[in-house]
Amino acid sequence: MPNYQKVESTDIEIGAPLQKALYDKNGILLIKAGGIIASESHLSILFEKEIFCEGSEDANTWISPPTDQITEATNTFSALDNAKIKLNRAFDLFRRGKAKEEFLPRIKEIALSLQQACLHDKDAAIANLHLDYDTPYAVVHHLQAAILCEIVGKRLGVKEEARLKLVQAALTHDIDLLDIQHLLDRYTLPLPNQYAERIRNHPKASAKALQELGVTDKNWLDAVEHHHERLDGSGYSDSLAGDSIRIPTRILAIADIYSAMIRDRPNRKAILTKEALRKLMMDHGGKNDARLTQILIKEIGVFPSGVIVQLADKEIAVVKHREENGVFPIVYAFIDPSGNPMLTPERRDTAKPENKIKSILPFADYRGSIAIIRNLWINPPA
Repeated sequence: MPNYQKVESTDIEIGAPLQKALYDKNGILLIKAGGIIASESHLSILFEKEIFCEGSEDANTWISPPTDQITEATNTFSALDNAKIKLNRAFDLFRRGKAKEEFLPRIKEIALSLQQACLHDKDAAIANLHLDYDTPYAVVHHLQAAILCEIVGKRLGVKEEARLKLVQAALTHDIDLLDIQHLLDRYTLPLPNQYAERIRNHPKASAKALQELGVTDKNWLDAVEHHHERLDGSGYSDSLAGDSIRIPTRILAIADIYSAMIRDRPNRKAILTKEALRKLMMDHGGKNDARLTQILIKEIGVFPSGVIVQLADKEIAVVKHREENGVFPIVYAFIDPSGNPMLTPERRDTAKPENKIKSILPFADYRGSIAIIRNLWINPPA
């Protein structure tokens, strides 16, 4: 490969857009210029084999790609990878007591990027988080709740500035637990009393921490303080009920419940997305807002983007994007009916009987295919 130069893993900055496309030793494109490697695990998977980029007169110079090489879908998916890194850094500042004047501007920047990502391609934004099991739970959970708040709020007609405050509330709703989250992520036994008490008090403590950082917006603080309240009065910390729970708070509550249900936790496995949505609907009579639950289901679909499904012919596929009715999404098969990985994922129309979706499958069972799956968004098929 005389026109290519070898790339080492140390040449790659995690979270930064690639300035050159990456190829395998046969010249097959792996990731376009502008794509992002989001984590150490992604980097290690990629560099299990030799990786190359196009050479230049100065081998140490990586030339920036033309912006027209980067599609909206790529921007959206990559924006979520960037948001994970930025939110993790912001949380680290908070944990170390060094947030001060930096924390809130960082949260606002992330919130604005999420709004922009949803504007470009909300399916790609949703997919990114459904396909992530490497980023810390606290980061993905907060981002997922924020994305859902933006989507539901926009469908309700909430003005952009008010939605921005709600998205920021979602990004910060559990910050009081950040210092013990690493312990909660490993605890399989009943929690000791001190941790159970922290969880019970974290909505109020999180709101107080935000006030100390300078948050004055009432909707933001109220959503954080009361996101565990339920319409029937069964929630905490103030046992609010009915109309005393404000609309932004109800939106965050539903987003928080859904996001928590679909992630693996130490004491339980993740609930499949369809089952999580069904549980929300079953609970809405007494606990959750029925209208908001229906909006959430309509906006993300019964088969959300990024979900792994089995087709009628036994192929395994990932949902790429939804059609208007959401019942027959476009998917890409990556494992054939015999259970063998496919060299290149192939598009399937689930409206056809042979491609009908039979069931949703746990993503954890197909993590070995993550690089191939993610590449559907990083380098969208023609």
